[in-house]
Amino acid sequence: MKKMTTIGMMIFMLSMSLPVMGAMSISKMRQNARFLTDKMTYELKLSMMQYDDVYEVNYDFINNIRYIMDDVVRGYGYAVERYYEYLDIRNDDLRWILTNSQYRRFMDVDYFYRPIYTTQNNWLFRIYKTYLDKNLFYYGKPHHYKSYKGEHYRVHHNYVSFYKSNHKNKYNHPIYKGDVKVKRNPVSKPSAKPSDKRKDTHVEKKNDKKNVHSNNNRRENIQRKDKPAVSSNKAKVETSSRKSAEVKTDNRNARRTTTNEKRSTRTSSGSRSEAKERK
Repeated sequence: MKKMTTIGMMIFMLSMSLPVMGAMSISKMRQNARFLTDKMTYELKLSMMQYDDVYEVNYDFINNIRYIMDDVVRGYGYAVERYYEYLDIRNDDLRWILTNSQYRRFMDVDYFYRPIYTTQNNWLFRIYKTYLDKNLFYYGKPHHYKSYKGEHYRVHHNYVSFYKSNHKNKYNHPIYKGDVKVKRNPVSKPSAKPSDKRKDTHVEKKNDKKNVHSNNNRRENIQRKDKPAVSSNKAKVETSSRKSAEVKTDNRNARRTTTNEKRSTRTSSGSRSEAKERK
């Protein structure tokens, strides 16, 4: 029993430490899109036609970001930039659904305009910090709650907003014409995927090896260039030592000659005195 309880506690702790989207199913994704849309409709006073369209936009946004949010939490630049691209597409689609006044109120509410925030190892919806009861809904499910699967996303319409194309026929109300892009947060990690990052470091290691070989070759060349200089210096020293030795030998020979001359003069003077005495 103790083993089973410890294993259960370990599984629970691991599940709490994993990012939210890692365990999020399609039904959970639809529930989050509905919850966010429900509160937007309640606070911004949207019509039921707007309610259905806003649900589609929120669905497409959550469906796209759930594949990159793990890397967003880790701080990889490519994922953060892609997240903001999806967020800008969402906010641009919404301005063709909301009126000018509704969109301005939408931008003033952070949990609508920037619906997601990250923690140390997780990412969450801001709406749940304000509305704590996740089962509270002011409206019923959208009519296509389970049938909609992203058919109105820009990929299926030549990367043009479906809601822009149908705005005049469906709403024809004044829209917000200002900038809808969200201000970017600074990215701390490189703008490459983890796999690309590994490739780059591998290339850097190869380049480091090449640099080491090139440095070794340079050192050998420098040593080769220095060797003749050393040998020439040795030759100079040897010649100077030879000259000094020759000078020393010359001095010794000169001293010997002088001593021999002195001896010869002494002997000659002695022989002369002996000859005088004999006479």
